[in-house]
Amino acid sequence: MIRVLFEDECLVFVDKPAGIVVQRRLHAPDEPFLLDLVERQVGPVSLLQRLDRGTSGVIFFSKRVELNARLTRQFERKRIRKRYLALVEGALGEARAIDLPIARVGAIQFGVREGGKRAITHVEPIEARPTGSLVALRLETGRTHQIRVHLSAIGHPLAGDWLYGERNATRPMLHAAELELTHPLTQQPLCVTAPVPPDFRAEALRRELGAVALFDEMSPAPTSGA
Repeated sequence: MIRVLFEDECLVFVDKPAGIVVQRRLHAPDEPFLLDLVERQVGPVSLLQRLDRGTSGVIFFSKRVELNARLTRQFERKRIRKRYLALVEGALGEARAIDLPIARVGAIQFGVREGGKRAITHVEPIEARPTGSLVALRLETGRTHQIRVHLSAIGHPLAGDWLYGERNATRPMLHAAELELTHPLTQQPLCVTAPVPPDFRAEALRRELGAVALFDEMSPAPTSGA
């Protein structure tokens, strides 16, 4: 059962568990995928965004096809704002904007390369220790693996990121904590959050990062300007 964070006649926001892909994969047709599970619960929906298999947190789907173009324009105009929480290796104690181009470098891997697509990630430290750091992230662009590639490029890969760092946690410790957009029908701001999952909290505490407790009570109830 997928946890629904917010639902109305137009949209449904759900709390994606780590370890599940968003779409069916052609080479693994029997593997469970999020889109199918959501449709079994709420009916037909349109997929407008993606999260990596290992990423947890808030993701939304459209329930009305005629509104999809409005939502797509919000993505194109960077009016859909996403805030992530991440556990990274080492002491990352200074805020920074990472502006490095990203290109494909392998079958499933991307990297910082001259001539790649421009990618901008804003990093805000919350707590930093030699054992690891808790940071908040905001994206200006949406390149594949952007957060993972950028954090690795500055020497602070995600904890548990087997592709761009080390397999030293149960998964890449990235959580989509908050998503804000303009409701396509009411034109009012809508902000939905997803609570920090137990595995993320446990890894933070293992690394002596107590600040993650500040996010334990994040409410799944949406806030709206309506």
